[in-house]
Amino acid sequence: MSRRSWVNIFAPWIAAAALWVWLFFHLHVEWSLNPQYNFGWAVPFLSLLMFWFRWQRRPGPDVSRGTSLLAKWAGWIVLALLFPIRVIEEANPDWRLFSWLFALCVVDFSLLSLFRAGGRSWLKHFAFPVCFPLAAVPWPVPLENVVIQGMMRAVAYVAVEVAGWFGVGAYQLGNIIQLRNGFVGVDEACSGVKTLQAGIMVALALGELLHLRWKKRVALLLLGCGWVFVCNVFRATALVFVAASSGLDALGRWHDLIGTAALLSGMAGMLVLAWLWKGEPETVRPRDRLSDTPGTFPRQWMALAWLALVFAGTEIWYRSHERQLIEQPPWQVSWPAGNDTVAALPIPESTRVILRYDDAKTAVWEEPPGVRWWSFFAHWKPQRAALQLVRSHSPDICLPAIGRTFRRAQPDVNLRTANVPLGFRSYEFEQNGRPLFVFVCIQEDKRVASGPADGGEWSLRGRLSAAFQGKRNLGQRLLEIAVSGFDDFAPASEALAKTAEETVRPQKTTD
Repeated sequence: MSRRSWVNIFAPWIAAAALWVWLFFHLHVEWSLNPQYNFGWAVPFLSLLMFWFRWQRRPGPDVSRGTSLLAKWAGWIVLALLFPIRVIEEANPDWRLFSWLFALCVVDFSLLSLFRAGGRSWLKHFAFPVCFPLAAVPWPVPLENVVIQGMMRAVAYVAVEVAGWFGVGAYQLGNIIQLRNGFVGVDEACSGVKTLQAGIMVALALGELLHLRWKKRVALLLLGCGWVFVCNVFRATALVFVAASSGLDALGRWHDLIGTAALLSGMAGMLVLAWLWKGEPETVRPRDRLSDTPGTFPRQWMALAWLALVFAGTEIWYRSHERQLIEQPPWQVSWPAGNDTVAALPIPESTRVILRYDDAKTAVWEEPPGVRWWSFFAHWKPQRAALQLVRSHSPDICLPAIGRTFRRAQPDVNLRTANVPLGFRSYEFEQNGRPLFVFVCIQEDKRVASGPADGGEWSLRGRLSAAFQGKRNLGQRLLEIAVSGFDDFAPASEALAKTAEETVRPQKTTD
């Protein structure tokens, strides 16, 4: 095949390919940092494989001038949206609703390109492999919390019931299972439900690769999710029996083996069912070649040039604003001096893996008697993933998983200690029938010179404001303080001011 032929084959799709590379690069941080979405690394390769198989049996094109012109202008509208998308992405790499908007734009542009090249027949034929990568886009946090937290509680509930049938005393606290000799935590008993999202991806892939009819694909998806739940119940129940019979120390030896067995059982069950239902691919004789597709070559190069301008313009925007940012006063945390109840706590390795901070420490103490404090401090240096990591530590997500009941969000508390302004978000939980107040301060290492210090507000307004002000990769400090022993928010917030005064210190800089 001549060089010109190769150019004609690949040139019509170069802009769409560039968009997919951009999307996967955007998602790869979540795939790497969040174990729940590690399966995403397989999705690009599976999508390409599915597209190739469908390409081998593609139908002939059916393009009319009017529909092609409409698709052309729709494609340029999608491309125009990419500039604000790119600007917002740079300031909010963790915004999942944005990730869905971005992914849908990439899917739309790809489908429009196929529509222009082959008409409705191509649009219908290639729709599944083009839409398949949406299975690896992280779910919006509210939806994920409802589904995943609900499923984890259900797994823990069933595991406790099954253990009771065999005479093993167990009690459920949220996603924690309490035994006579200790606790089987979320990581040990329930985190296997992350296979739910992976199971959805596997069910969709098997349905396509084994050519299942649509009704069987839906049945495979529903039955597969049910089977994954059963496997996770087995996983949690097995770990409860191990902990009850051999002690908590034995969990480390059995955890990976039981988890792997549950994962393989879940995937194998779906594979067997899909294999029993497998069908034959439709045989459609191609009547065209991609190199014969007229009129797409120059427009795709124009689209690629526009993408280059989008990235260049975004970089210019942020660099011009970064010159106006000023350093916040650096600060550290020291535990209360002269208090014999202060006890520094070890940070679990699982927490280190998830948060990937540069520096962190945690401690508990009592002051005055009957009032218990817990504090966690972490610092992330400027990097692209820092914002995602610091925002992944949210008490309204983490504490209900360990048996605390969320009551309400309380008013923000703004303090100034050691010449450092601190803004705390406030939450109220229930612990053993008493209030538990949690205060969270997230502060960026830089701020806009003309504006107040802030912690990177997560609302729509705050996220858009960060992009408008050109704030990205600034580095963050997290201080979380929890206190129990107060019945009302007012005295708890007053005690917080005193505790912050005792613990927050200016950080000494070294040359």
